Amino acid sequence: MSQRRWSLAALALAPILALGACDQLGDVWERMTGGASVEAPGPTPLDDVPLDARALSGAVQPQAEMAAILAPDPVLIAPGQILVGAQVERELSEAATDMGLASNFARAVRSEGVEALEQLPDNVAEQLRTRAETQASAAASSAAQDTLRRLGVNGEIRVRPGGVVTVDLSSGVSPTAYRGAKQNNETTGDDVPDAIEWSPADRCPRIVSQAQLEGDIALATRCAIQRLAQSGQFEYVEPNFIADSGFTRPPRRDQPTQPSPSQPTTQNPSPSAPATTMPAPQPIGGVPNDPLYALQWHYRASTGPNASPGGAGFVAFWESHQVGARTVRVAVLDTGLDLSHPDIRNAANVSSGVDLINNPERGGDGDGVDADANDAGDRCGASAENSYHGTHVAGTIGAAATNDRVGVAGGAWDVTVIPVRVIGRCGGELADIVSGIRWAAGIAPAITAGNQQIASTTQADIINMSLTIQAPCPASMQAAIDAAVARNVVVVVAAGNKANRASLYAPANCNNVIVVGANDAGGGLAFYSNFGPEVDLLAPGGDVFADSDNDGRPDGVLSTRSTQSGCYDPLNSNSTERCYYSFLQGTSMAAPHVSAALALLAAQSGLRGRELENALFTRAISSFPANFAEIECARSANATPISAGSATCARPSGRGRLDLALAARTP
Repeated sequence: MSQRRWSLAALALAPILALGACDQLGDVWERMTGGASVEAPGPTPLDDVPLDARALSGAVQPQAEMAAILAPDPVLIAPGQILVGAQVERELSEAATDMGLASNFARAVRSEGVEALEQLPDNVAEQLRTRAETQASAAASSAAQDTLRRLGVNGEIRVRPGGVVTVDLSSGVSPTAYRGAKQNNETTGDDVPDAIEWSPADRCPRIVSQAQLEGDIALATRCAIQRLAQSGQFEYVEPNFIADSGFTRPPRRDQPTQPSPSQPTTQNPSPSAPATTMPAPQPIGGVPNDPLYALQWHYRASTGPNASPGGAGFVAFWESHQVGARTVRVAVLDTGLDLSHPDIRNAANVSSGVDLINNPERGGDGDGVDADANDAGDRCGASAENSYHGTHVAGTIGAAATNDRVGVAGGAWDVTVIPVRVIGRCGGELADIVSGIRWAAGIAPAITAGNQQIASTTQADIINMSLTIQAPCPASMQAAIDAAVARNVVVVVAAGNKANRASLYAPANCNNVIVVGANDAGGGLAFYSNFGPEVDLLAPGGDVFADSDNDGRPDGVLSTRSTQSGCYDPLNSNSTERCYYSFLQGTSMAAPHVSAALALLAAQSGLRGRELENALFTRAISSFPANFAEIECARSANATPISAGSATCARPSGRGRLDLALAARTP
């Protein structure tokens, strides 16, 4: 039943739905188990688990709100923040000579660059790289300071690991300019981190005064970037873009919403149950006993009994007793991880991580870089709530303990999830994301404000980045990705959620990444998913505006996320004050399905790097039917006509859909 039809009939049906909700969910369990007993393995009956292990949030959203999701967003940058790349390759030859390496190797470095390091033992290569980065960063710092001096602007120069040098112009711009920037972004009633809109078409005037630069942070940033680039002394010069997680903010709680089967108007709050210690999970495979697993359509097979057309076939893999291994490590670059979550606090799948958000105002935790990856919040304004986006993403990968009779199942029952916090209040800064990639890949340590180093003790095998920047692939990000891939790391990224070309959004437009678009519960291209030749495959991303299986709940992806908005007990449909599970949609939800699949394949095969990536595409992808993702051109302004003058448009979406059931049959 559509949201519009429901709104007309809700008042008449609400009493019946409230009484029938438990039976309705029971029908889902019946379909999942084929009428068999629900004893493990299999979903646990809801009345056998405490409230905090079953309460969830999510109602089918009004169709009228879909357009707002697809509306273009401004490109934002951190004001006065610039990234410049040190010329590390240029310094490699000199560093090799200084270290007494053979002259023929020095010549190889000059011709091959960093690839020549593969000829050296790991410890020697690391020493040489570190020395070259140090020398190149010092030269870049001096050159940047000299350029700023000639422009007439003061700037603070800071060297980051990996040959990245950041320029901060805040010391050369008046506080008035900063207050103006903050007021321009203060649309929600409280302070938010500074940001300004960015357009690469804006140019610095040929004649500009020091007073103009000191009074306008946007002008100072633009002029400094232009002058630094013109100097030719850096590998790249780019603004510190602010990335978006793509989280769709729910309606404010003080705004009335139409009743739905999953969010009745009758308020009958249930007290929050005390935390219950559950038995440790037993990774035996099969259908997991997590009580909300029956609502996770995205793990089912796409065909056959108990199937969901948009499912990714995880259950077939589990039924073959392949549930992953803790030796496989997945780094999640996102908002961090809610370590107090009832499905995560006792999970053995979570490793220590890092918080790489340098700006304390954006971090929201009162400090900068440290070893605490707990999600301290990412809300953007007083009326917004924290997304816990990273917790939802990590839960799908496997941070949520599976087969533990609590909440939801994760894609990989056994895995090591490494939380890397790079997104905070109102988004995440490019400089922090670049540091996160290098840290997760074991290339460079994190550096605290006190100049202490936090090294990654376990290099990730897979990096998941469910975030987007509407810009060409930043050179700093591409360099970090290339360095990670050279260390056998597979990088999985979201395609973006604007029903637009993926080529417009980083990191989807970067090289050496797996780009994941989203399919809905029906197996079609999700209405919001970006598309284009850059997309490699689709995976379940869901659609919270639809209810294709008529279970009274949205077709979003259900995973771990704490909220106090729209919570209810699926056992009886009573409203609850708080819940720990939510339906979300997006390519952000699709990417972690692919990361979880890679983790399972890595555990099954022992493969890593390019070989693991090849195994995914040769063994776990089902091809699209004919004419897949075609649409009337009038309904998609960004799609391409299939032929000149045609009224039908194509939306290329990769090689096919994720289907682990295929890999379960062909080890």
